[in-house]
Amino acid sequence: MVRTSLIAALLCCFSLAAPLLLRAESPLGVPVDGPVFRGTLAAADASGKLRFAGAGKPHEILAADLAWWGALVEPVAGAQIILADGGTIVADGVRIEAEQVHGRSQSLGPFNLPLELVAGIVLQPPADRAALDAWTARIAAASGQTDRLLLDNGDELTGSVAGLTEKIVPLESDAGKVDVGVDKVAAIIFNPTLVHKSRASGPRMLLGFADGSRLTAIELIADAAGARLKLAGGAELKAPADQIAALQPLGGKAVYLSDLKPISYRHVPYLQLEWLFHADRNVLGSRLRAGGRSFAKGLGMHSPSRITYDLDRPYRRFEAELAIDEEAADRGSVVFRVLVDDGRGAWSERATSEVIRGGAAPVPISVDLSGAKRLSLLVDYADRADELDHADWLNARLVR
Repeated sequence: MVRTSLIAALLCCFSLAAPLLLRAESPLGVPVDGPVFRGTLAAADASGKLRFAGAGKPHEILAADLAWWGALVEPVAGAQIILADGGTIVADGVRIEAEQVHGRSQSLGPFNLPLELVAGIVLQPPADRAALDAWTARIAAASGQTDRLLLDNGDELTGSVAGLTEKIVPLESDAGKVDVGVDKVAAIIFNPTLVHKSRASGPRMLLGFADGSRLTAIELIADAAGARLKLAGGAELKAPADQIAALQPLGGKAVYLSDLKPISYRHVPYLQLEWLFHADRNVLGSRLRAGGRSFAKGLGMHSPSRITYDLDRPYRRFEAELAIDEEAADRGSVVFRVLVDDGRGAWSERATSEVIRGGAAPVPISVDLSGAKRLSLLVDYADRADELDHADWLNARLVR
């Protein structure tokens, strides 16, 4: 009888505590300086002031003083609309009418965009993340003077896309007009010469949404009624504020190396295979992923290699998270090194990591840059020569 009563009491206590145990923590915010905080985005205004609601007093911070908040989400099922400025909208019911792209996003709701702001559409996104990344990269790097339909059998059709419905893609080509079934089209690349490619400079924000959409906003206004964001091309979109899962300001106190041009890069092949570095992508050209997270900013390199930047002004620190990209499938091992030059050619090593192996959580690094005129990042061998040494400098940034 005593045992039964004890069990019942324990079950009762567990049932009362379960909601607290299962309740997810609020997203993490990382300021450029100062302690991290947790909270949900409550408001944003045109001056760049952000307010986050937490368990206690609301946390207010200027966007320029924030490194990032929240975590990017991988895209859910749906077509991928690739914008000219590098953004992506995950949507269903995509159609093109009167030079406008229409669709419905789980996060943004119904929307329409001028066709000139859209670089392409992946109509049949592959389930494999790397394969989808390859499609988006192909669209972003496209050249030529016509629209292109990339068919699921590997063929291509060129011409002028006259619209898009639920079932067909009308294409006007040299051979005349042809209606191509949507189920046969893997992706559309729009004429790059007609795409509005101006990218915003100055303060802006990378926004990640709950459905995996990612956008760069030159202005964000958010309150209890919802969020309104303006894109570089002038388009405006709306979303419930709670659909914003991540926010990363650009043009503030954190300057990302992937937005700068290096003065030199060198990779020394172990045998004959040479590897280039990639900005905001891993060394294979896919999005940066490590520790179960996705990252918008960073550098992808391969051992052994070295990249060097001129520092255009005094910076206080270099910061990053060090990892082997998840595409290495828990393999690969490297040592990261940070060197600085005082302007007289006197290089000194300011930081050397432990051995970073595939599958390990990203390791944060912070390096003092006092007196530095140039900065070099090195990736070296560790355990098994250069085998799958897909090194990521995640969120590699200079702090003003």
